[in-house]
Amino acid sequence: MSAPFEPLPPPTGAQSSRRRLLLVEDDAGDALLVQERLADSWPDLEVLAASSLVEAESQLQRPVDCILLDLGLPDVRGIEALHRLTDAAPETAIVVLTGDSDKARAIEALTAGAQDYIVKGEVDAQGLARAIGYSIQRKYSERTARELAVLRVQSAETTRVQRGLVPHPLVEDHRIGVRSAYHPGNRRQVLGGDFFDVVQTAPDTVHAVLGDVCGRGPDEAALGVQLRIAWRTLTLAGAEPQRMLGVLDRLANTERHADHIFATLATLRVDLARGRASVTLAGHPAPVLVADGAARLLVDRAGGPPLGLDNPQGWHSAEVDLGSRWMLLLYSDGVYEGRVAAEGRRLGLEGFVDLVAARVAPAQEDGPGSSAASERLWRDLPETLVGAVEQLNEGPLDDDVALLAMRFDDDRD
Repeated sequence: MSAPFEPLPPPTGAQSSRRRLLLVEDDAGDALLVQERLADSWPDLEVLAASSLVEAESQLQRPVDCILLDLGLPDVRGIEALHRLTDAAPETAIVVLTGDSDKARAIEALTAGAQDYIVKGEVDAQGLARAIGYSIQRKYSERTARELAVLRVQSAETTRVQRGLVPHPLVEDHRIGVRSAYHPGNRRQVLGGDFFDVVQTAPDTVHAVLGDVCGRGPDEAALGVQLRIAWRTLTLAGAEPQRMLGVLDRLANTERHADHIFATLATLRVDLARGRASVTLAGHPAPVLVADGAARLLVDRAGGPPLGLDNPQGWHSAEVDLGSRWMLLLYSDGVYEGRVAAEGRRLGLEGFVDLVAARVAPAQEDGPGSSAASERLWRDLPETLVGAVEQLNEGPLDDDVALLAMRFDDDRD
């Protein structure tokens, strides 16, 4: 007697290595023979039995790995049985076991979705077990290939949307450096509506923005792209902050896909010659200023309401001195809503500023061009900060994180 058939291991995530087969055969003698053969060649295989298509469809309320189907059933004949079972269990392998040796019928069955076509009496117990096992694996492979194809399409779409959320800065002044990062929450491939941009409109004038559309998904990402493009267009057209936010508020109201959707935003206009920044907040946390070896929030006062609440008169701008050497960090709230797991508390905005002060401020005080170490820190800055927050969180953050760092050194050659 030959050794029992050893099936391939179950796919990752399968509940158990034990397989379940549904035998659909109206001839009691043939059904008994198949069950006996499988009991010898594949002892661990659980076999369910049905003598009609209706009974088979009711049996599919329990998940099965494979259907062994006779095409000559009392309530339906031929390929129609295969079509109906394929519709009822599209992710289940189907092996046709029939007395019909017609090659045209075999091709028709395989074209209709069967994984294999076996003629009764032409295969032994081991061959039958092997055909069932391989058919199960082929079905899983087909499913995996489809899922990978979908993921590739989604990844390409995500990349296209991300180019709209995260554009190339329009900056020509060599004294200005820009670094940025975008991390989907929990490392999933679904983008949210976080967006940012940097635009230089005059030799001594640079603008920056970082915004966050609440929620995540393609609709939120699309709205983020629209707001980012509108911000850049209005900035290049010379719109003042109040006018700009009024237009963005109307855009958020018009283009959002649900009434509860809103967006927050922080926008800056920096006068490089005077070393001053004008900051306007719409429901967004203030940027962090790193200068003279220290880090602090750029402004302490609360900003105006988020965009999308139809309140066009609620925003105001604040003027702040920056000096001749500084770094500004804009961010979305996902970066400080993580936890300090070891202490059982949230990091919070104050904790995030302290983290920036500990990791960035000392090197920034030395000046961007003072050492290779400072340059490495600047180059890796967004990833370093996100990594530090995730280390405190003991894992990836739940929410999306966007970071935009802009530095200026008036003495830089």
